[in-house]
Amino acid sequence: MAQTDDELQQVIARLDRILAAGGTTLAARPESGPISTDLLERWRKLCETSALLNTIRNDFESVLETVLDTAISLTRAQRGIVFLKNEDGGLDVRIARDHKGIAIDANLDVPRSIVDQVVETAEPLFLPSIADRAPAGLSASVRNLGLLSAMCVPLTSFASPPRREGEPERVSDERRRYNENAKDVLLGCIYLDSDANTYSFREEDLYLFLTLANHATTALLKERLYRQAITDPLTRLFNRGHFERSLRDARRRFETSRSPYSLIMLDLDGFKQVNDTRGHLMGDAVLREVGQLLHKVMRQDDLCFRYGGDEVAVILNDTDEEGAIIAGEKIRAAVADHEFGEEIRLSASLGTASCPAHATSAADLVRKSDQALYRAKQLGRNRLETWSTELPAIAPREDRLAGIMTGNFARDYTNVALLVETFDAISKTQDVRELMTLAVDQAIEASEAERGAIMLADESGSLSTIVARGRGHEILELKERFSRSVPERVMRSGEPLFVITSDDVEDTSDSMRELGLRTLLCAPLWSDNTRIGVLYVDAKKGDNEVRETSLPFFTALARHIGLAVENARLRARLQLEGR
Repeated sequence: MAQTDDELQQVIARLDRILAAGGTTLAARPESGPISTDLLERWRKLCETSALLNTIRNDFESVLETVLDTAISLTRAQRGIVFLKNEDGGLDVRIARDHKGIAIDANLDVPRSIVDQVVETAEPLFLPSIADRAPAGLSASVRNLGLLSAMCVPLTSFASPPRREGEPERVSDERRRYNENAKDVLLGCIYLDSDANTYSFREEDLYLFLTLANHATTALLKERLYRQAITDPLTRLFNRGHFERSLRDARRRFETSRSPYSLIMLDLDGFKQVNDTRGHLMGDAVLREVGQLLHKVMRQDDLCFRYGGDEVAVILNDTDEEGAIIAGEKIRAAVADHEFGEEIRLSASLGTASCPAHATSAADLVRKSDQALYRAKQLGRNRLETWSTELPAIAPREDRLAGIMTGNFARDYTNVALLVETFDAISKTQDVRELMTLAVDQAIEASEAERGAIMLADESGSLSTIVARGRGHEILELKERFSRSVPERVMRSGEPLFVITSDDVEDTSDSMRELGLRTLLCAPLWSDNTRIGVLYVDAKKGDNEVRETSLPFFTALARHIGLAVENARLRARLQLEGR
């Protein structure tokens, strides 16, 4: 909608050019009478749709359907088609629907000469009466389809503001000139038509159509930018950051509707050998084909992510344990049957876990799916394993970078930098307490918590708080109250925990609410195969709330801190004995 007189005049001039083929202009048009109730109703619908398109939808297909259905309804068209530009610069039919909102054959007869002219000129084409005023070169092909009226509008994003005739060149504050020959960036176009037995398009239909197309362009650009932000550019799967958000969303849906969901973790068998023997370009090609395979075999509601490297995660909404096994076997078979290149055959190992059958927290679901994947690797590969209570007996992963390298470059850089800083700091001191103080400060920074502590176990296994610190590096009294049930559980199980007050984890929620805590992270400190204590951080609800995504790195940090603490204690003991 135009906001100033100048903008309004530009819109009118543009419409006049479109309507000139029909023998009239807005300036020459006689004054119209009162606006009809029908037209007011259609403008109301347009405003409602525009408001809807300007909300965060994050659903590209839904945006296209809304735009096309509204365009057909506003203009009383019989059918509509959205064409979108593909990567090669051509146009693909993305969605085609009739006036009842029913999908129609994408290969239907369409006067491509109309679409081609709109694409070439980046200007709308308005044909209110094809039999009388169709431009030269279009009449025959269009009449053969039995059409009465047609309209086609480009979806474009202007590279720079257009300069009106006679207007001097404008220079910005940055002294960059507007390019008067700057071309529109074409996203695609929307085509509408009406056959000879129905309705002939009018000028007010064009008004509505153009306005909707402008809002649709903004919505499509927003969706495209969002899609780029959440998509891995190589595989076209969703990226790691979107995986974490989607897993939280699935958890929230479970809390409200108790709808089950499952997670599959997939790892390509022998992928490293492809990189080593055929080069990384071939490795990239393999990963792209894996992404294409997943899009083919999975349901539209299943979300596929590149978790990191050649590891893939799939969230199966509304899917229980049995459904996850069926979906996992479908993926395994698709990979095994596919030829990735000349003499390149790969297989996949998969692990799956389901909520609520195996876990109710997102972190537990990831950990248990990962354990099941590791068992599939151990038992011969090219197989799917489901998590069970027998899995803890299987050796944990030996990857020393587990929890540190996530596949997200920015996060990996931060994690490694923080670890290097931690190692550098604790290597400069021989004092056990000073080392633990530095370690707690680093743990608070890494997790963005409010408080942190190291609790060590005595010979009986009882935990005592040795160091307690605040976010501002202030010393806290050792008698300050922390959650006790969570550290004790971590010591018993050897498993890290992320706890939020809305979670039902034994009786921890009650104690956390009593302390006014919102979130808590706790991980064991290991020395060889012995748990010597825990690293603990917590936060109240607010800016410093601990995030569940910090758990893997926090666990890795605790593992290295545990070794450093034990080494410092051994050095202190040797010094005492030497005296």
